[in-house]
Amino acid sequence: MTLDQMRYFVTAAQLQNLSKAAEALHISQPSLSRSIARLEAELGAPLFCRQGKRVVLNEPGSHFLSSAQVVLRELDSALVQLRTYAGGAGARLSVGLCGPDEPISACLAAFSAAHPQITLDLDCSIEAQETLDINQYDMLLCPDTGDYQRFRGIPLREECYLLALAATHPLADHSGILPKDLAGQPFVFLRRGQVGIADPYDLCAGLNLGLRTACLTDDREQHRQLVAAGIGLGFVPEGCAGPYQANPALRLLPIRGNKFRRRLMLCFKRDKHLSPAGQTLRTFVLDYFQLNGATGQNGTI
Repeated sequence: MTLDQMRYFVTAAQLQNLSKAAEALHISQPSLSRSIARLEAELGAPLFCRQGKRVVLNEPGSHFLSSAQVVLRELDSALVQLRTYAGGAGARLSVGLCGPDEPISACLAAFSAAHPQITLDLDCSIEAQETLDINQYDMLLCPDTGDYQRFRGIPLREECYLLALAATHPLADHSGILPKDLAGQPFVFLRRGQVGIADPYDLCAGLNLGLRTACLTDDREQHRQLVAAGIGLGFVPEGCAGPYQANPALRLLPIRGNKFRRRLMLCFKRDKHLSPAGQTLRTFVLDYFQLNGATGQNGTI
């Protein structure tokens, strides 16, 4: 049994037509038919029922399809990992982000333009994870607060939190907000994992503002919609502010004072675990943000 035979069989099973399958595989229909016949002879059972021009899986064929798909997925995954390590065509890198961040998005867009052979797999919801494993990612953008402080990263920038509120809210016509103005207000907070609440919930608790949690969500888009609907106010980091600013049903106001801020850092896998493609990404990102001379350690403690 060859891998080509398995791929041919899976394609025929999905398309249920040998002519269409042969066209998709760029081989002749007689070649496809002979390949499937050899596979059936080797397995000792027919895999299809012929219904005119259609080929439909029988019971043995259905069982074999599940196994063949698992084998091919594992093979494809192994090939992607090898290409990533080699840094060649088909390399794939995993990037974890604490929400959609405009400066990082611009950087990654420039990287993709410069290195089209490398695919970026973005996860913009790391704050929803209860326990984050940095080893799942080639690069990580996270706040230098809370549980993330166990990572050793390179400082990127400091940004303010803005207050998001419905355009019809009584505070919407203010030029800025004092922390005391938030006392007793209902809020929509982003949830982190099953029980945690993303910053700056703890900051508000420390200031004894008595905020009321009206709603929790683990999705930034839903957060924006709930705030626009007037369910509650919300905190938005500057790097995530673009989509909120574009929504006419929302207002974004600065919060006066220096407490409502957060530091962001970049983390990378340790050198011994970082593939050539990952090293290319790290060099590009550090050059882009002019961080070549920054101090900090890659990876985790």
